Amino acid sequence: MTQAPRPAWPNAPDPAAAQAYLSAATAPLVRGPLFSPKTAAVAGGSPQALGFAVALARAGVAVTLIEDDQHDALRVRETLARAEALTGIDIVIGQPASLRTDLLVEASGNCPLQRAALIADLSPIAGTNGLILSLGPDPSVDARSRAASYTDRLLFIDTAAPPPHIGLIEILDLGATSELALSRAEGLARLLGAIPLRTPSFIAAPLLACFEDCAEHLIFHGSNPWEVDSALEAFGFDLGPCAAQDLRGLDLAYARHRREDADKARHFPTPVLDRMVPEGRLGRKGSVGWYRYPGGGGRVIDPLIEDLAREEAHFAGITPQNLSEATLQHRLILALIDQAARLHASGVPAPLIDLVATQATGFPAALGGPLFFGAHLGFGTAVAHLSDLAQHEGPHWTPSNALAALAQTKATA
Repeated sequence: MTQAPRPAWPNAPDPAAAQAYLSAATAPLVRGPLFSPKTAAVAGGSPQALGFAVALARAGVAVTLIEDDQHDALRVRETLARAEALTGIDIVIGQPASLRTDLLVEASGNCPLQRAALIADLSPIAGTNGLILSLGPDPSVDARSRAASYTDRLLFIDTAAPPPHIGLIEILDLGATSELALSRAEGLARLLGAIPLRTPSFIAAPLLACFEDCAEHLIFHGSNPWEVDSALEAFGFDLGPCAAQDLRGLDLAYARHRREDADKARHFPTPVLDRMVPEGRLGRKGSVGWYRYPGGGGRVIDPLIEDLAREEAHFAGITPQNLSEATLQHRLILALIDQAARLHASGVPAPLIDLVATQATGFPAALGGPLFFGAHLGFGTAVAHLSDLAQHEGPHWTPSNALAALAQTKATA
């Protein structure tokens, strides 16, 4: 296939208008009472778990961090010590029989099918009145079923920003959840300086899946992680998708790929990350992912990952493309606009999608979010650009019906 031309971006939206738009979405969420537990237990050493534990400790909560074994406990202690974040955190191995807390956070990073059993094992720690939060993007049917038995105190939440930041906490409202539990979870988010967002389904997870998988697709087709990240950071993102994914842990995306492959639901099916994780590339927590992190320090380019991607592309008969910085920006932003349109078509208000996108993907707040920017670009223009990409690059770039409907609505408004 011939490479699709890259149309020019329009002038950027007015930053003041973008900020006012996002502030209007944020203001009603951050107003309200706080929930200030005296004690909390956090189960698991995932990056999300550590970020949550540190945020709780810095808010004055006495935190017990529960690890599975001595090795995990030592790794976590070293990680927190490097970040000078051990104050207020007690690390224990296994579940102490006498431990009781006001708040239990299950943030193990386990696959969804294991979370229901883990919640059952840990729930005695929270006694009869403690709030139980299960942190992660995809609660299983079994976990949701267990929530029906704890409607007054068990909630599923997810943090949008890459660890150790929290930024925004999505709180899953399954309908049967008590108002008391929802209000306490919102109050806890405010205590941690985060934006609480009640939602019937998680917003950040599909945005991140699209963003991360599109980046992997571009790497599979000839770019490398540092080129992709540099392009997005030049556009105004806080972090590029590969660096941010290293912070979250590549095993989370790998587990998602397994679920999507079973359902034949992967939008950009590529084999690069699916080879990386079995080879031990877990991201920053394992000192190597898309980048290397020698001595637990900053990211360092790893030429081996470029070789791995080229090898997989060769096996698949893919001819590498030399994509410019502007072209990388163009394709990733269009993919985000299309995914945001899909979420909007499911009933999620546009300002909330854009607010979550700025927190989860690092989309520049000065541009308002993918839907705000897409409206400025013109949804019809986005459809045309994606249609051109689909013609030149393959059907996975085909614009969604949701984006086409947005374009039609704006055209007739």
